[in-house]
Amino acid sequence: QSNKSEAKNTIPGTYVRMSEHEFGKEYDTLVISEANDLFQIQRRWKYERVLDGVNQEPEYKQQNSTASFDVNNQTLHENETGNAISYDSKNSTLSLGTTKYQKLK
Repeated sequence: QSNKSEAKNTIPGTYVRMSEHEFGKEYDTLVISEANDLFQIQRRWKYERVLDGVNQEPEYKQQNSTASFDVNNQTLHENETGNAISYDSKNSTLSLGTTKYQKLK
């Protein structure tokens, strides 16, 4: 029981990731909050595209979803997409597939 509530209590927060490649830079933010035993997930992207060496206008996207917490696996299950987001309390990271997000302190 204490492990369950500890993980559940430490998940809410803001998680970020940044990647850079020849086509541009991508900034990805997950803001997670808990309400009524459900987690609200707000995902925001900023994409700075580079076309022929020229920076383009940044593109922004936002997506909201909800998730339930699976105590046994320490994972969040997104209700809309079915995605499983695993939580690593030691490193304060969330993983969505191979994508890793670091929690902001």
